[in-house]
Amino acid sequence: MVEIGNKLKEARESRGLTLEEVEEETKIRRKYILAMEQEQFQVLPGPIYARAFLKNYARFLNIDPEEILDVLKYIHSGEDIQKDIPKTVDKKAITTASIMRYWLYPAAALLIIILFVSLYYGTRGMWTNRIGVNDEEKPKTGEIGTQENTVLQQAPVQDNTVNISGVKIALNVKNDRSWISVAVDGEQVFQGEIKAGEAKTFEGKEKILITLGNAGAVEVLENGKSIGFLGTSGEVVKREFKAPVVQ
Repeated sequence: MVEIGNKLKEARESRGLTLEEVEEETKIRRKYILAMEQEQFQVLPGPIYARAFLKNYARFLNIDPEEILDVLKYIHSGEDIQKDIPKTVDKKAITTASIMRYWLYPAAALLIIILFVSLYYGTRGMWTNRIGVNDEEKPKTGEIGTQENTVLQQAPVQDNTVNISGVKIALNVKNDRSWISVAVDGEQVFQGEIKAGEAKTFEGKEKILITLGNAGAVEVLENGKSIGFLGTSGEVVKREFKAPVVQ
């Protein structure tokens, strides 16, 4: 693997820049800059941000971003997958959830079978009684039955058109700062770091996917209604919001 850490550090020092000056210019936190120069990529908040930080830092130092391809391959090689899992994840809770999902499908299938059986016998008795009533009310021979001239009216056709009213997400950074990535209707529209006191609003027709590098610092509002914080300080959280469907 290319020693990209030394290359970044040497380029910075040759320009006489301190870590604090680089942080101010690039908006990348000092600890992440130091981690890249020391090739401690596990400190970075996930592969997505590692790629973005490395490319932005390389461009800032006038280094060809292609030189970091080996580092990017290393990040995606799967060697650090376990390091990217948030420490707050409870493995026991994951196991319990998997067992619950396993039993959910047989239980749902049994419930459907019971509903079909109940529906069958219920409607069978209803139609039996209906036939008996019609036989008794059938006009006798020689009588003019008004039932023969009855016009059957069709029930109005229901309009099942689905209207999507759209989705609007507002991100308010309350404290500290957070790296944020936003994709609207499948298209990446924003990726960068937002400081405390700043806010961003995004609107989509179908869905909005957000990734927060510091979930404990960002308040999320969905369609004007606050849903609070999606995680704790320093936690990386990815969440998709879909437009409400109106029948």
